Amino acid sequence: MYTFVYMDAETKIARYGNSLTVRLPAAMTRALDFREGDRVVLRETQEGVLIERPRRSRLAAMLATVQKPEPEWGAGIALGAEAEE
Repeated sequence: MYTFVYMDAETKIARYGNSLTVRLPAAMTRALDFREGDRVVLRETQEGVLIERPRRSRLAAMLATVQKPEPEWGAGIALGAEAEE
């Protein structure tokens, strides 16, 4: 769950290669828990530009935690009722 933070900050648009960038103030990035490399969605609205986190499904979040399957362990030779005939 996100905590809503209302913070005004003025910043400049800068050039980064052929693109233009907007710097986010450190206090705002900490409050919003943004990290370098995070993906965001820019959406044009009537009021200006909205920066939001992309929505991820719960399934995608759960699958992101899955690691490589562990190898199976052998139990030895089947004896008794578990032996197939």
